[in-house]
Amino acid sequence: MLLMSLWMTSRGQHMAATEARLVQMSRNILGQTDLEAKKQENREFTRLLMETLRRPESYDYPFDSLNTVSILRPADNSFRLFTWHIADRPDPDARYGEENFYYFGLVQRRYITRQGREELIIIPLIEMPAITQGIENMVLDNNNWLGGQYYPIKNQTTIPAYTFKYADPRNRTASGEIKRTRQTYYLLLGWNGMDNTRNMKFVETMSFDPKDSSRVIFGANVFYFDPNIPKYRALYTYSEYAPFTMNFAWVKTGPLTKRRMIVYDHLANPRQSERKFTEIWEMGPDGSYDALGFNRWDGSFQWYKNVQLAEKYNSRVNQKALEAQRAEELKKMQAAGIQVPGIQQDKEEPQE
Repeated sequence: MLLMSLWMTSRGQHMAATEARLVQMSRNILGQTDLEAKKQENREFTRLLMETLRRPESYDYPFDSLNTVSILRPADNSFRLFTWHIADRPDPDARYGEENFYYFGLVQRRYITRQGREELIIIPLIEMPAITQGIENMVLDNNNWLGGQYYPIKNQTTIPAYTFKYADPRNRTASGEIKRTRQTYYLLLGWNGMDNTRNMKFVETMSFDPKDSSRVIFGANVFYFDPNIPKYRALYTYSEYAPFTMNFAWVKTGPLTKRRMIVYDHLANPRQSERKFTEIWEMGPDGSYDALGFNRWDGSFQWYKNVQLAEKYNSRVNQKALEAQRAEELKKMQAAGIQVPGIQQDKEEPQE
C-alpha cells in the first residue's frame, strides 16, 4: 500500500512538473513577435502536450494552469477536447493593422478495443487552409477542420450530447426502404478570429466514425433555418468592433413556461436604410435575440427569431449585465496572458 501511494505521488508530481513546462512554453509563444518563432515554439508545445496526453495518468489531470488552452469533456468522459490558437500581427504597433490566426486542436480519446483493452488515442485536428464558401453544408473531419477555439457552455461543466435520426442509404429493409439510423453527437460552441475586421462564432456537432476510431467527424444536418433544408453547422460573422454573445439561456415559450436554448444576439447592419449588407465588418447586435432550440423528436435544432429571455431564470439578461459579463471575460483573458485581437492587448476575444 505504501509503495502504491508513493508511486501515485510520483506520477502526480511528474504531471505537475510537465504542466509547469507547458505553461512556460505557452507564455513563450505569447511573448514572441515573429510568426516563425511562434510556430516553432508552438510545435514544441504541441509535441510535449501530445506526449503527455498519451500517459494514462494524464486523462483525469485537469491542467488548470494552462489558461491559453480550452479543455472540454462530455458527461460520459469518453474524450477530452483541447483547442488553442496563435495570433500574428505583422505590425504590432498598428491599431487596425493586419491580423491572422492559426488554430490547433487535439482530441484525447479513451477507447475500448474489440479485445476489451482500454487505449488512449491522441487525434490531432488539422486546420483547413481557408474557410471555403458553403462551409455551412460540409461534413469535415480531423484532417480538414474548420479551426477555432471551443468555449464552455454557460452554467455547465461538460459538452452536451444529443441523439438524432437520419436516413442512411446503407441501411435498408428487405423491401428496399431506407431505415432511419440513430447517431449520437456532441454539441460545440466555437470562436474564430478571422481577420482584423471580422470575428465568427459557430455551432457545430462532433462525433466519431464508427468504423475508424481515430477519425473525428465535424458537422451533421441538424440545424434548420429553413423547414426543409438543414445546415451542417451554424455560422455567425460579426464586426471585430462589436460584442456578440452566444450561449445557452432560458427563453420564454408561454406565460408560465420556459425552455433552454442556444441564444445569440441578432445581427444587423447599422446602414439598413441603404441596403448595404455586403460589408460584414459592420454587422453587430441590434438589441434583440434569436435562438436555436433542440427538437427531441428528431434530434435537430430549430431556429427561433426574436425570442424573449426568461428573466427569472437568467442571471444576466439586461444590457448592463451583459456588458459587465463581457468586461469580466476580457479581464480574465488579459490576466491569463491571452493576446486579445483587434485593439492590441485591450480588445475583446470571446471566451465565454
